Amino acid sequence: MDRIDSISENGYIRFFDVATGDTVDVLTGGPKIIQNFWSPEEKYTDSAVNSSTSVIADGVCTITLGGSDNDDHEFTSGLIFDPSKGLTAEGLLALGDVDQTAFNFGFSDAITEAADKIAAEYSGTSLDTNATDCALLLSDADATTDRVQAIAVNTGTDGTLITASTAALVDDAYHRYRVEIDPAGNCKFYYDNVLAGTQALGVATTATLCAYFALISHPSGGAGADTAALKYMHAWQWYA
Repeated sequence: MDRIDSISENGYIRFFDVATGDTVDVLTGGPKIIQNFWSPEEKYTDSAVNSSTSVIADGVCTITLGGSDNDDHEFTSGLIFDPSKGLTAEGLLALGDVDQTAFNFGFSDAITEAADKIAAEYSGTSLDTNATDCALLLSDADATTDRVQAIAVNTGTDGTLITASTAALVDDAYHRYRVEIDPAGNCKFYYDNVLAGTQALGVATTATLCAYFALISHPSGGAGADTAALKYMHAWQWYA
């Protein structure tokens, strides 16, 4: 542990390790508490398709896909999060093969989508959302843009696609992703600690959500054992 810092978040003080972003302790005030706190060290669902694998070692979850287009891997909590209570998910993530993969990070309403699918995919200029309710940051090698995007879906209706990054991703470079959903269902998306955009009433507050990270092979230059490294992923609920 290198250095501890603190930040005020939604009525509580979070103490964190500066090097990793890991939460060390929390001081609560009023009715706001961490509820349903989750990280990959807790119970998780690991949905692999076509020989993909995940390994957690030395605090890093490394996902390796199979060798074919549309091989996918979903790494999620249970369906334990209530958006009407306020939610946050944050993670530090690096893609090993930016030009051959798509990823999702945030909250979704299904632990796993159909085979060869993840919650949101972006081909050319067309967004394909498979989730009914979600709030996600994403990128996709099949898209015409090489920027990170953000999308919220409310009861099957897509919100406005938000461009979250100002530059293309680079292989093996870590970036911090954060999604917040307030008790009214409004969604905020952060990329490397900067607010990238807001979607009003982005998700239905009656939905039940899981913390969601997914990787799928979308090779523009040929198939391979594409990878991603998740240094940390935390999700919590603001209110009891």
